[in-house]
Amino acid sequence: MWILGISKSHNGAVALTHNGKVVCAIQAERLSRIKRQALDLKNDRELLVKCVSYCLNYAGIRHSDLQSIAICTPWDVDFLENKTLFDYIGGAPKDYKGTFYVPHHYSHVEYILHYSKLSPGIVLIIDGSGSKEKDRKYFNIKEQINPKCISHVHKSGKETISAYWFDGKNLYLIYRFSPSINRDDKINQNSNGFLQSIGHYWRWASNYCCGSHSEAGKVMGLAAFGKPNKYKSLKILSTNKDGLIKLNYKKLNEKFNSPNIFGTDLTESEHYSNIAAMVQKDTEHTILKILKILKKKYPTDTFYYSGGVALNVVVNEKIIKSNLFKNVFLNGSSEDNGTAIGAALSVSNFLTNKRSTELVTDYYGKTYSNDEILSAIKKYSFKYDFIDEKKKYDLVASLIFKNKVVGWFQGKSEFGPRALGNRSILANPMNPKMKNILDLYIKQRDRYRPYAPVVLEEYVKEYFDIKGVSPVMMTGGTVLNKDLPAITHIDKSARIQTLSEKDNEIFYKLIKSFEKLSGVPIILNTSFNLPGEPIVESPIDALNTFSRSTLHYLCLGNYLVQQ
Repeated sequence: MWILGISKSHNGAVALTHNGKVVCAIQAERLSRIKRQALDLKNDRELLVKCVSYCLNYAGIRHSDLQSIAICTPWDVDFLENKTLFDYIGGAPKDYKGTFYVPHHYSHVEYILHYSKLSPGIVLIIDGSGSKEKDRKYFNIKEQINPKCISHVHKSGKETISAYWFDGKNLYLIYRFSPSINRDDKINQNSNGFLQSIGHYWRWASNYCCGSHSEAGKVMGLAAFGKPNKYKSLKILSTNKDGLIKLNYKKLNEKFNSPNIFGTDLTESEHYSNIAAMVQKDTEHTILKILKILKKKYPTDTFYYSGGVALNVVVNEKIIKSNLFKNVFLNGSSEDNGTAIGAALSVSNFLTNKRSTELVTDYYGKTYSNDEILSAIKKYSFKYDFIDEKKKYDLVASLIFKNKVVGWFQGKSEFGPRALGNRSILANPMNPKMKNILDLYIKQRDRYRPYAPVVLEEYVKEYFDIKGVSPVMMTGGTVLNKDLPAITHIDKSARIQTLSEKDNEIFYKLIKSFEKLSGVPIILNTSFNLPGEPIVESPIDALNTFSRSTLHYLCLGNYLVQQ
């Protein structure tokens, strides 16, 4: 059964599943080349058609082969006639079983449970906001509610936190915080449009510290420089014993009135560092408190966590090391793009009454052939050589060891926000000057932002204090080796990707080659993009970015290109 999933969202995406397995997925931004590209079906029809075609062409099927379409949105539900929807996606299915509208948080849940091995446990979703309560009557994928559900739901509310109990087959809502979005309500006074939401707390911090609402990752990096208890007495974010959350925007506005509206580099800025640290500390404390409340009611050793806030690897590390749970499951595409997959899987489970699971991954995009790569290279005047597969790894590893910065374009593109070694910029983690080189000349990033390491899974405990593995770069740990300055943050931490041969054989071989030269099974891995643009998707994207950068080399498939 072929099912198309659509995330109609500020971070739009399209996904294709077959018999409960994920076949392909693409973020709209990768094709539009506009970072955080929204996907509104009517207004973005041309882009939607491109995203759908991308998935169908990868699978080798046509529109007529689709049997269902699943739509998830944090916006108002907008029912479409079949004819209109088919026109929007560029073609009509034949044996059509219907269009399904899936609750936003429920889609997040179904996606993370796809990596569950069907183990019963608590599922927690935290993001900016999801479905409106007024829209629940429109969904034809319904949530089951546990009679003892902790409900802080306003009739004009919008879900910001939801928790579910998964019994190995069925899902039951056990907690929801869905505060009012009515601007006239007391809780929304002084909020300037932000909701009672942990995700919106970060959005406020992103605006205040970075001059943009979409820079929560920067705020997380800045937090390590601040004093987390500097503003502890303010109690901006609080939670009572019943899990009711209060976010005091009035205090925020009164206390903090010097926003960094021009987004200048905040390195060595004590004021903004302390604010970032406050938000980070409040988030850790609140999430752990909610988890303790939930676990007391639903004892379990297994925890699933997703939603946009789950991209905070520092919180994830705190959860893992809290020992509240023996098993913690995290997925890479935890923000809205992932709901395209989750919506499709929800419908698959509903129609077949069968749930499938797979190993966690984010390699859901296309692979480009050497012929496609060569055709793209010939449109430029770069020097290039064809490199035999057996020689490729040692050659590129030697370049990195010699402190060259290399664009690395291989295999299936990543679906989520992390470059996991297929659309990456790679560098030597042992060079003490490498972070400055990348900051100033390549990535043009704020100096307080760290770079991530990828480490061979079998060596991870020798170099990092981390529990378990992190194949999609969703947790962190303390760096144990002083000879890795380029990937060590100010607080001695790192956001870690662990790599096994089964995760990504090509990337694994490269790091093994680097280990032979350096004695260290680690490479600095950052996303292949320049400021303000999405991660590259195609060979043309990679070459365009390469042409505007100061990267030394670019390895696309078996071709090595140099400036």
